[in-house]
Amino acid sequence: MTTYINYPALLIWQGDDELSYAPDSASLGRLSENLITEDDRLVDSQGVCWLSQDGGQHWQPSGQTMPLVQLVTHIQAHYAQLGQCCVRKMQFKDRATAMASLAVH
Repeated sequence: MTTYINYPALLIWQGDDELSYAPDSASLGRLSENLITEDDRLVDSQGVCWLSQDGGQHWQPSGQTMPLVQLVTHIQAHYAQLGQCCVRKMQFKDRATAMASLAVH
């Protein structure tokens, strides 16, 4: 199991379709200034899921990997929340490409 976060990464807020994009550790640090709970999840570009400790000050690998199809479902829900149409047609060849689609939003 990897012990470092592979960037870019996405913060999946529990109970919300909004996703936050973290291209590097500095941006994740800025996101950690928000209220991050133990129910929120970080997914890195390799699909490794991370659990928040100390409100996002530290991250622990959960031992789970998010399948690409599940990640795409989260991204589709995020775009639908933003009012994008035809989000169900969105497909990505890998996790990094899927996450990069959020870099401009």
